[in-house]
Amino acid sequence: MRTAWKVVAGLAVLAAAGIAVVVATFDANALVEPLQARVKAATGRELSIRGGVRVAWSLEPRIVLADVALANAPWGAAKQMLSAQRLELELALLPLLSRRVEMKELRLVGPVFALETDGKGRRNWDFGRAPAAGSGTPGAGADAATAFVIGNVAITNGRLTYRDDAGGGVTEVALERLAARARDASSPIAVELRGTVDGIAVAVAGTLGPADALLQRRWPYPVDLKGEIAGQKTALATRINASGTRYALDDLALSIGGSAVTGSFVVETGGARPRLAFDLAGPAIALNALPVPLAAAKSAAASPAAAGASRVIPDAPVDFAPLRAVDARGALRLDRLTLPDGRTFDGLRAQIALDGGRLAVTDFTVAALGGTVAGHVTIDAAKPDTPGLAVELTGRGLALGDILAAAGQRRDVRGGRTDVDVSLKATGVSPHAWAASATGSVRAVVGPATLVNTKLDLDSAFDRLAQAANPFRTSDPSTELVCAVVRLPLTNGVARVDRSIAMETQKLGISASGTVDFRNETLDLTFQPKVRKGIAIDLASVADLVRLSGPFAHPAVSVDPMGSAKAIASIGAAVGTGGLSMVAQSLFSWADGKGPGPCQIALGATAPAAASATSPGAADPVKPLLDDVGRAVGKLLGR
Repeated sequence: MRTAWKVVAGLAVLAAAGIAVVVATFDANALVEPLQARVKAATGRELSIRGGVRVAWSLEPRIVLADVALANAPWGAAKQMLSAQRLELELALLPLLSRRVEMKELRLVGPVFALETDGKGRRNWDFGRAPAAGSGTPGAGADAATAFVIGNVAITNGRLTYRDDAGGGVTEVALERLAARARDASSPIAVELRGTVDGIAVAVAGTLGPADALLQRRWPYPVDLKGEIAGQKTALATRINASGTRYALDDLALSIGGSAVTGSFVVETGGARPRLAFDLAGPAIALNALPVPLAAAKSAAASPAAAGASRVIPDAPVDFAPLRAVDARGALRLDRLTLPDGRTFDGLRAQIALDGGRLAVTDFTVAALGGTVAGHVTIDAAKPDTPGLAVELTGRGLALGDILAAAGQRRDVRGGRTDVDVSLKATGVSPHAWAASATGSVRAVVGPATLVNTKLDLDSAFDRLAQAANPFRTSDPSTELVCAVVRLPLTNGVARVDRSIAMETQKLGISASGTVDFRNETLDLTFQPKVRKGIAIDLASVADLVRLSGPFAHPAVSVDPMGSAKAIASIGAAVGTGGLSMVAQSLFSWADGKGPGPCQIALGATAPAAASATSPGAADPVKPLLDDVGRAVGKLLGR
């Protein structure tokens, strides 16, 4: 027996000595050419290992490859799809006996990933060399998971770029650390990510499903991550389902800071453009707080000359390219939406369809400006040079005070329920172009309201107009509004107003006629006030006509009876009796308690017919006109 043990011991020593000799004389660089050949056969790409290979031998040997690069697709913009300062592989020896490669750890130091797609739908990470199903080779089909398994992955000081030539965008990711660890291939993976995405700080950690479930395409695949994005607490939980080129995020729950949505989100990548399908709902989305890069908006805002600094309606081009980059269809339901400028809207509901650059937002409703707004909006950006816009909106029960505040005219208002109807079509690449080409109608009807009369701001055209047209503005503590109407019939950006702007208070009525031109942002409106019958006032303090004219940004207000008389005559008004122009006849009839009021006329009611100039007993039409002009000159000269 003692002799047998000596023989065994001797053999062990000889084996150990043999292994030591093999290890000492083994040239790891001899693996380079076979490895490059295998990679080329599997991917069709060249693998470069310019820094050589070394092996640290143990029961779990570590292989280190220095200065590694994998060539990009021939059509790609970058020379290499992947490069790294160092790639380290730690293998388990015993599984190799059963033709199973277990990579205990894969570590990449200083890697650079360049991911790209092109306008033809090609992706540079699709190698097109997958083994045929049923080939029987290790790694083919479902055997891939048992033939090759990666345990832990660690990436440090890496960088990734994703270039989408179809959409024209580039996303840049800096990876300070990316780690994925699992006890074995059938256990959940613990992940950690720290870095930036387009300059936005990201730090998340959580769990993913097992590696073998992903490799064997066993769905659904669970994801549960928590952390911070741009300093805001973030959580993502979902179950991924995949079939061919379709990837679905089911049972999705996503929250970033004060924004949160739940539902489902699907991406289909098999066509010429990615196709999205979604059904999302949530308590809130705050666009002003979301950490989303707005490079296009920043670049547009950085060039005030292009935006047209003197314009009230911005002339900066809107980038419609994203509408042509993807197709989408889905539903959105939000309890609250906060816009980038801080304005909030409640109860948003909308159906969204995007196909080939044509966007339709239908079944749209939202609580806004104290009431509700509903309708539909379509944008046809299929042709980049001539995008079209169509808007059909109705606003009901809107608050006049909120509308004035949104227009920059803050007033203390009680009441003033407002209904708005908008039906417009336009073309162009900027808000100014849409306004300059708008054809359709805009109508707003305001109900009874109390407007508290505060101190006049003579720098405000609104206050100067109120001072000139309303003699009670400075004496009464408030203006008791009975109604107001704004009706703009638009043709190619021009609204020709014939008494379709009007206001009634308990003491006077005002009608306006003239032109509002959105092409050059100018207006020329004549307002005619008339005091109600029985209201005591010095008539000398009531302007016959008030003119508002000039650019939208700073219109001038003037009492110009002569010019206003000419403006009235230019819209085809005849001449009435008693030295008053015919266009005012309906207003004066209303003031005397007869006929429809200014608001009714603005809405299309027919004014009382005036006496025909040729009828028996009709007054001479020339003399009243001369009297009008004479009084106009007299008032102009202070007589």
